[in-house]
Amino acid sequence: MKNIAIVGATGLVGEKLLSLTEGLRGVRLRLFGNASVGKTVVLRTRTATVESCEALLRAKSDIAMFMTPNEVSAQYIPQLVKRGVICVDNSSHFRLRHNVPLVVPCVNGESARGKLLIANPNCSTIQTVIALNALKDFCPQKMTAVTFQSASGAGKEALDDLEQRRCYGKLRQFRHPLYDNLIPMIGELRPDGTTTEERKLTDETRKILSLPRLKVNAFCVRVPVSVCHGVFVNVQFKRKADVAEVKEALRGAPNVLLLDEPQCQLYPMPLTLRNTKYVGVGRVCKDPTGNGINFFCVADNLLRGAAYNAYEILLDKLREDKTCL
Repeated sequence: MKNIAIVGATGLVGEKLLSLTEGLRGVRLRLFGNASVGKTVVLRTRTATVESCEALLRAKSDIAMFMTPNEVSAQYIPQLVKRGVICVDNSSHFRLRHNVPLVVPCVNGESARGKLLIANPNCSTIQTVIALNALKDFCPQKMTAVTFQSASGAGKEALDDLEQRRCYGKLRQFRHPLYDNLIPMIGELRPDGTTTEERKLTDETRKILSLPRLKVNAFCVRVPVSVCHGVFVNVQFKRKADVAEVKEALRGAPNVLLLDEPQCQLYPMPLTLRNTKYVGVGRVCKDPTGNGINFFCVADNLLRGAAYNAYEILLDKLREDKTCL
């Protein structure tokens, strides 16, 4: 029996992860958090009470899944790793450290083997690299990505803001109303005019795909959608690639659904990808300005872009122990 701690269990991503893990055999779940200490959560066969993060340090955990802000992960994960606890972290705090694998299991899952600390990538990064990895044989040299990120990517308070119609005084998460609006800035502004969110997409893509020289131009926009991120991607290749070859590569890629019949109005949209583990890819077409391809990809940012990726990492770590699964 493996003891698994879910930290941040009552957040949007934590709730998704909990729904995935509570059906696992041979594991015992304990729930932790700060804002929801004492809350009772109904599981499939029992109830569980959310304990404080301080109690996590006294708990006997084999694996700890952190669906928490940076500061919580930074405080508790180093202490747990020193005790030999496997930690999977959804925050950005450890992602770009050279000795911490940044993992999308269907892309670079082998990098997590034997590691105690594994970082879960940014939500937009996950769906982008799953699609782009299918095209590595064409030798990508440059990627331009424009994201269309849903309100839920900023948490529960952001979903409340989505319902506010031009009421600045009632906003809890965003600086401007999102209802019937677009906000062309996600994250903090950097000295060069880009944002921290755009930098995540740039650096994490290079690290996961082991393409340190890949040129990445990213621009991130918040859109009035509840769940699911969309990303427009333009990829320039070293090797000549036609649309038919690219579609065939995408069609055979794990976790990718090729939804590409625009003449029949079939393309990836939040309404069709929500609550699935897949990255929908469509509108695949030739870039008329160079040796490149355009496509649009959509994925559930809470599930595919966070909880399910962490769940796949968890399954891989359990499989390392021959007594599990």
